[in-house]
Amino acid sequence: MGGHDKLFKAVFSEPANAVTHFESFLPAEIIVALDLSRASHVPGSFVDEALSERHTDLLYRIPWRQESERKGRELLLYVLWEHQSTDDSMMAYRMAVYAFRVWDQWLIEHPGQKSLPPILPLVLYHGEQDWTAATELRELFDMEGVDPAAVDALRPFLPKLQFMLNEVAHLPDEKIIGQGIASLTLLLFKYGRLRELLDLLPDWVDDFQAEFSLGDPGLHNVKLLVRYMMTVNDEVSVNALEEFFAPFGDEAKEIPMTVGEQLIEKGRREGEQKGRREGEQKGRHDALLQTARKLLARGMSPVDVAEATDLPLKEVQVLTH
Repeated sequence: MGGHDKLFKAVFSEPANAVTHFESFLPAEIIVALDLSRASHVPGSFVDEALSERHTDLLYRIPWRQESERKGRELLLYVLWEHQSTDDSMMAYRMAVYAFRVWDQWLIEHPGQKSLPPILPLVLYHGEQDWTAATELRELFDMEGVDPAAVDALRPFLPKLQFMLNEVAHLPDEKIIGQGIASLTLLLFKYGRLRELLDLLPDWVDDFQAEFSLGDPGLHNVKLLVRYMMTVNDEVSVNALEEFFAPFGDEAKEIPMTVGEQLIEKGRREGEQKGRREGEQKGRHDALLQTARKLLARGMSPVDVAEATDLPLKEVQVLTH
């Protein structure tokens, strides 16, 4: 999942790219009330480390347009990127936990405040299957079989915290507004794993041209996209991408080969590291076996040897034969 995670962070950590995307799906009433030109990315993450393989998050601070006596009022837009193939049944709970972590951090930075900025939780879902899990915390409470009158009486006291859900696979192409890296990223999240991806690239020529017109920053962005395509789609080859990029110039045409060589080198290094780790583990295991043989030769029982070396008892018992 590293390919999804890296592209999402690299692209949407840039406020200009994020704002382009926000404008495509936030309710019009909210867009009008916000000063998106002053949106700022807040570094850091509120995701549990154990879930970082499937969740990537971004936090944005966006001031309200309307000036008042109270300066610095803002909306906190918390975006969680769910980049697994299936939805998360406890997502509503996790978003509640993350939202409270955001508020905790805000209060540390704004001591003495007597009110909180609103948080708009947004989940971008990358899976191919439809989302079926709850989108608000209140749906997770187990009240099956409870008297309906009691449920109605209890409901006002249960936290709701509903999040906006944006299923990338179902996002209409016409909702992917803007031009360049922001729109190309969403298009690749939507179509990147299809066998027909290469056939779709000519439809996006204007977006690629917009990036190449930026010079070095655009070349860097396209490298991110090429790396993503070559990571998630086995049908994407260096030769095919070179042919597609040739009309954009020599620098553009060289990108697929450069990225391909980087991916090969990365795989080689990871293979070497894995080999070293396996070699070290084998060396430690052989040393433990040698120690076990010595202890058995001194008359220690297999059970005690297994306990002393942390070797499986069956493995120690084999050494006695």
